Amino acid sequence: MISDEELFSVISAGGRQLVEAARRNQQEEKHHQLGVHHWLLALIERHGAMVEALVTGLNRVALQHQLREELRKGNTGAVLEAQTVIQAASRRAQARARKLATEQDLAAVVLTAAGYALNETALPEAGAAPSDQHTGTAVEAPSWSRRARKPTPTLEQFGRDLTSEAAAGKLGPLVGREAELAVVIETLCRPTKRNPVLIGSAGVGKTAIIEGLAQRIITGNVPSVLKGVRILALQPSTVVAGASVVGELEKRIKAILAEASQDGIIVFIDEVHSMVGAGGREGSGDVASLVKPALARGDLACIAATTDDEYRRYIEPDEALARRFQPIRVQELTAAQTIAVLKSIRDVRARTEKVQVPDEVLEWLVSFSQQFLHNRYFPDKAVDLLEQCIGYGRAHDLGCIAMTHAEEVTQRMVGMPISPDIRLQTLREKLTSRGLMNAADQNVLSARLAVTLRGLDIRPSRPNAVILLAGAMAETAELLAQVIAEALFGGPERVVEIDFSRFQSHYDLSMLIGAAPGLVGYDAQLPIHRVANMPWCVVRGDNIDRCHPGVRAVFMQAIKDGYIADARSRRIYLSDTVILLTSMVPASKTATVLGFEPPSRPTTDYRGQNNQVAIAEQAVGAEFATLIDLVCTERPAPDDVQAFVEQLLTSVTERFRNRGVELSWDRSVTRWLLTQPGVADGNWERVIETQLLPRLVNQLAGLDLSRIRELMVWCRGDEVVVAVTNERR
Repeated sequence: MISDEELFSVISAGGRQLVEAARRNQQEEKHHQLGVHHWLLALIERHGAMVEALVTGLNRVALQHQLREELRKGNTGAVLEAQTVIQAASRRAQARARKLATEQDLAAVVLTAAGYALNETALPEAGAAPSDQHTGTAVEAPSWSRRARKPTPTLEQFGRDLTSEAAAGKLGPLVGREAELAVVIETLCRPTKRNPVLIGSAGVGKTAIIEGLAQRIITGNVPSVLKGVRILALQPSTVVAGASVVGELEKRIKAILAEASQDGIIVFIDEVHSMVGAGGREGSGDVASLVKPALARGDLACIAATTDDEYRRYIEPDEALARRFQPIRVQELTAAQTIAVLKSIRDVRARTEKVQVPDEVLEWLVSFSQQFLHNRYFPDKAVDLLEQCIGYGRAHDLGCIAMTHAEEVTQRMVGMPISPDIRLQTLREKLTSRGLMNAADQNVLSARLAVTLRGLDIRPSRPNAVILLAGAMAETAELLAQVIAEALFGGPERVVEIDFSRFQSHYDLSMLIGAAPGLVGYDAQLPIHRVANMPWCVVRGDNIDRCHPGVRAVFMQAIKDGYIADARSRRIYLSDTVILLTSMVPASKTATVLGFEPPSRPTTDYRGQNNQVAIAEQAVGAEFATLIDLVCTERPAPDDVQAFVEQLLTSVTERFRNRGVELSWDRSVTRWLLTQPGVADGNWERVIETQLLPRLVNQLAGLDLSRIRELMVWCRGDEVVVAVTNERR
């Protein structure tokens, strides 16, 4: 029998991978013999586009599904050994004056054995058959040869050869970016100003477009002017690293430009904005100033990529640098396009990682990322979720990712419960038990959140809810914010506090959104930046009625738009937040919903309840009042006063427990508290802090707590009494 080494010596590397893929299909199904169906499935998965070109009318998706079903049933088709296929493909290649048989030769043999009529004019007779771009597998292209003959050691030292990676199958598939890729190719074919710069938000797939171009170059599916070129990716930060010796950076740049100036070399500079100021003073001695002359002379063929903000801040001000590039805008993919991207990645990972992800899970991941990950962009945010799910599957030895697995993974990534029902139930229980909101207000808030937490509202970009606490309710803002944050977002620390009373002038807007570039405080971290890092949170805006009208107008517009732009023009989304505003405007005793009703001047609204619209208008203005979903003016008394007060006292008990002392409260303490001033206004915490705790501290002044295990507290008239019930020995 001929050994594999001898067999593989007559076929290309891509042909060898095809043989191994067919054998792998046989091994996975545990079949005794290699059959036609194993070969056909390997061809479809690795070179589907080529198979469709060779067989007129063939539907590779339908055939792939059919082949998998047949193999699962044990139907391998006619026996077709590897030696038979390789020898037939080798004879075919020799008849066409080629030393090695390629994937196309192997495909012709297999398809003929399967009974298909070939349309061999659909692909070039010589050269490599292109691999399907959706598989990310190796591409063997004997017809592709480098135009650049001079060595490029410096470029290879500081960069990546994308064309070599494409030939080795190391690059991912390109999906949904055919239009942008076509514009890049057209720009590279221009006689002048042939340096495209891709401009788009981080994660939209700018680098993937260039990787797709490298794959097209390898397969020869490019104009003649681009055939045989190499794309080498550079990052300015990598070039600058370690160049601390005077003259070292200039030496590196000179060597890079000398190697890149030869015909057949294209340099891809990712994060091109980092050239400005890198390695020297901006405009003098930095990478940008060293590269500009080569770009001006046309010696350097360059593709660049950067984000909108960086292009506007660093490239546009340098007119000489901006003039050398042709901007190409790269927009975010749609949800439908992102699903196609995920499917292509899913298919590759299913073969390499042995983890299956059903279509319904992919669609849910896209929907989830669209609803919750507003600060990131398609396809990157959805791809991250998919890769995390696959990693979860590998870590737990799962062959398939179910919906429950995807929900668990995404819940951990966003740091909060996913189910709206669970979160809303938890919120109602906490609000009721702590007496923070009456039943009517809870119903209004729950109805609003039941819609917004599911992303079903007409304007999902708006915050989940906007609440105004007026009068006595304003004093509960801190506790209410913590309770909402814990119930909805997983922890009381997810509260961002902004004191609007600090913004007394329109100049104070810089304390809200940051200072303009170049001014003092430009790099300062502000409360609003915490929202960018923690988008699922409660934004507590205290004293909204006391700030400058200009600042309030900016915040009102942010609620309308669903985001606020800081001084760097970065969008900080409020879509996943609950806005909790406070105002000391005197309030009535009834709270009701405002929602999106227009301001109403009469003293009663459409429900016949008190004039809460007037309260909101007095606090924030008529236009702002239309954005408020709920106005709360009175803190309710709990249904079970005894249980409620005892729950408040547990925080005091917990502090003593942390010191090793168990504190018990007699019922007389609760009865005494209910007689104190302030109870009628619902200020339960204030009563405990001002009436009970000072008396308790006086009683403990003469005791050595380190020797005490248990204490009992009760009231005798207006006096608080403490007794030691258990001491340490």
